[in-house]
Amino acid sequence: MNELLLLLRVLFAAGLSGAIGIERQFHGRPAGLRTHLLVGIGSALVMVTFSATSSLLPPTGTWMDLVRVDPGRLAAGIITGIGFLGAGTILRVGDWVRGLTTAASLWFVAALGITAGEGLYVLGSGAAVIGLAVLTIVNRIEHRVPSTLYNSLSIKVRPDCEKRIREEIIARCRSMRMRAQLSSWDNKADDQSINMEFLIRHQGAIDLVEFVSSMAAHQGVLSVELHT
Repeated sequence: MNELLLLLRVLFAAGLSGAIGIERQFHGRPAGLRTHLLVGIGSALVMVTFSATSSLLPPTGTWMDLVRVDPGRLAAGIITGIGFLGAGTILRVGDWVRGLTTAASLWFVAALGITAGEGLYVLGSGAAVIGLAVLTIVNRIEHRVPSTLYNSLSIKVRPDCEKRIREEIIARCRSMRMRAQLSSWDNKADDQSINMEFLIRHQGAIDLVEFVSSMAAHQGVLSVELHT
């Protein structure tokens, strides 16, 4: 097979993966343009190398009974091997997880490289357009869909005020269309304070600062901490 035609496939993969990489770079993600380019080019290079080497083998002969040429195994190896890059882009800060979409885009770019390496230009172009639509248009729609958010509220109170404050927190959350569940209760050995931790669940953006400030002003409350 002509190596220039194979190189054209690699360049085509670079164009498709570069489009995805520019979108990720624009949003300041851990894996940007260069990473996506290298993943797409590398995937295409593996596939075209297989095409070039397999074309050098004789079409007939005893080796056909001994060797099974399966490009699907190469594709499976690429998709599996790209996992370590995707794992490196996923960051967890407290309960907040970032990088899942970037990890998925790397996996998607590897698939684009495989498609381009096989010379499926129309399929690769269409898939790239769909991928860009998911990262841009669907991203805007996603922000308009209210999602369930979870927060943790830690409050330290005097033992004589514990019941009243606990009921007040549950009642205030109910009035703000939030659900509060007591997840931890700790009575200090000196009996001077009680630590309570609530798991708060709500949908959409809610001004929790005002809620926490109002609880901190209650008599008997020693300290309040909100973990988002």
